[in-house]
Amino acid sequence: MKTFLNYLVTNFGFTCVGDFQTSLVHKNLVLGLVPLAGLSSIIETSFGLQGLTVLAFLILVILELLTGLIASRVRQEPIISKKFGRFGLKLLVWLTLIFVINTLKNEYHDGDGFSSLASELFTWLHGTLFIYINLEYLISVLENLGVITGKSNKGLISLIKGRFKAKSRDEE
Repeated sequence: MKTFLNYLVTNFGFTCVGDFQTSLVHKNLVLGLVPLAGLSSIIETSFGLQGLTVLAFLILVILELLTGLIASRVRQEPIISKKFGRFGLKLLVWLTLIFVINTLKNEYHDGDGFSSLASELFTWLHGTLFIYINLEYLISVLENLGVITGKSNKGLISLIKGRFKAKSRDEE
């Protein structure tokens, strides 16, 4: 059997079965993915957020930070630690709210009657809060890009704010 496997893999350019196995499992990739998978699981369990949602959130947070730094440079404002503190405090508050609401959502998840209603309410609040947070970061990025490019993004920002307000009115 081993001879047949060696024969098979050598026809595809591998020196032996071991060489083929090594090509399947890259040590560096596995070492990087295991902690990432664990982190993804912790984020999903603790914050109730899917991987792509977290990725979008992280991209917006990083973009806000980077565009804010560049916009400060364009405005010729000094970059002070207070701005980083405000940025960190906002992030901490948002993550804490998401965590608490997710915990409450999960607490009432398996109940009936009031518990079921509470779970639905916290599920709705969880999703709405996360959309709001992402929109806040997106608007901040657009404002910073307006400073950087010298072009106003107020029309686009108004459009985003208007769509969000229109959707919330439609739901009422």
